[in-house]
Amino acid sequence: MPTVFGLSGYSGAGTVASTSSEGEPISLPKVTPESLKGGVKPYSLTGHIHEREAEFHLSSLLSTNATGMKVAFVPSVGTWFSGILTTASVPLNGRFTARQIGELFEKKYEGERMVRFSKGVPELRDVEGRHGWTCGGFQVHSDGERVVVVGGLDNLLKGAATQCLQVRSFFCRGDVDGSDSSLFCRT
Repeated sequence: MPTVFGLSGYSGAGTVASTSSEGEPISLPKVTPESLKGGVKPYSLTGHIHEREAEFHLSSLLSTNATGMKVAFVPSVGTWFSGILTTASVPLNGRFTARQIGELFEKKYEGERMVRFSKGVPELRDVEGRHGWTCGGFQVHSDGERVVVVGGLDNLLKGAATQCLQVRSFFCRGDVDGSDSSLFCRT
């Protein structure tokens, strides 16, 4: 079973409803940097919604007679605000090199302007404040039985903002990376 460890900024843990001193409704982070005291905090260790989403989408890629894909997703939050790095350890069903795995990823995402590849392991500074997903750090274990891949994105941008750009691009044929600053569809 693939195992994915995700480490996001504290905004990734969500918010709770509260009331301001003026009586107005506000949202506050569930986890604050102060509560982390310089460390990290694991949460939703099983059954996280992203675990179920990944299983659903990966299962749709399998042949019709295959059983569903299972994924273990273990999220944690750190003291920075936004950005998430995930490390996936995936069992292999054959012998591959890290280069071959990287080439498979590059072929799969060829032409995707929102996907970038890093020669090394992506770091938080590679994804903060940027739309899209960065992937790299491909390594195959010495026994050849599993590959480790690191990916990262700014969880606040990839959310609504990037989805908006992608939908706009689909319907208006604009640039999905935000380089087309037009706010109106071409006719």
